[in-house]
Amino acid sequence: MASAAPPVEQKEAPSKPRVCEECGDEAKYTCPGCGRRTCSLGCVREHKAVSGCSGLRNRTKLVFKENMDNLTLLSDYRLLEEIDNRLEDNLRNRLLRSAKRPPDDRLSVPPHLQQLRIQAAQRGTTLKFIPSFFSSHRENTTRYHFREGLIRWHIKWVFHQADVVLIDRSVDENTLICTLLAKYMNPTKNELSAEDNEKLAYYHSASYSRVSVLMKINTPESGVVFHEIEPLKTLRVNFANKVIVEYPVLYVVLKDHLFSYLDYQGEDEGHDDLFSGTEGKEEQVKDALKFFDADSDVEPE
Repeated sequence: MASAAPPVEQKEAPSKPRVCEECGDEAKYTCPGCGRRTCSLGCVREHKAVSGCSGLRNRTKLVFKENMDNLTLLSDYRLLEEIDNRLEDNLRNRLLRSAKRPPDDRLSVPPHLQQLRIQAAQRGTTLKFIPSFFSSHRENTTRYHFREGLIRWHIKWVFHQADVVLIDRSVDENTLICTLLAKYMNPTKNELSAEDNEKLAYYHSASYSRVSVLMKINTPESGVVFHEIEPLKTLRVNFANKVIVEYPVLYVVLKDHLFSYLDYQGEDEGHDDLFSGTEGKEEQVKDALKFFDADSDVEPE
């Protein structure tokens, strides 16, 4: 009869010290980051201050195959799952991706817009772009034409007292403001709908001397302000020393209400407060409200 094999001696894993490695008292806690034993919150803080340990478990620490168990596999699986979820979130969230881009990162702007911004700067105009998922960016047709050597602007016209918004596309920068405005001020020569012409009737009845053209400017200090521009000068001259976000927005207003715009400082969310009257202007405010009930000139998505 064969004799039984002698029992194999099992090596005991080295036990962790049972005393606090900071003060020598009985240990109660084990640091997830480095395995150091401590007994109290004070010793934990001292350990972190001296060693610089974060106290967080290193989830990418090398574990040999013979030392792996179910908990190790579960930890690795959850780590890979978190990485996959984070990547998927970043791919889906366009707002998050755009927010992480440096505002002056040239790689975030296509080459043709980089060239447009450079050409505008050479003309004294600071041109800024917003993320591509905003409607203002998508509808902007402003471009620099290399062969012609000029900028062709996308322009939004806001006839605020008539609640009419019109768009001019690919406008030569050397065009006079009054030339562009003339086609909207003459009902017999424009191509507007009967409804728009009816709304603009009050402008049609006014002479050019009673109309002012303002440019809306966004400033970090005051929010939205309005600057009066020269109708007898070109777009290029009027846009010099201005900051334009995507494309220029021009307001055509009656001079009776001009003070309300030039004195205005507020948020870019509609301008119904332009006629919130001050002392001595109540009658003018009442008259203005008859022709002023427009909402924001920013179109919804």
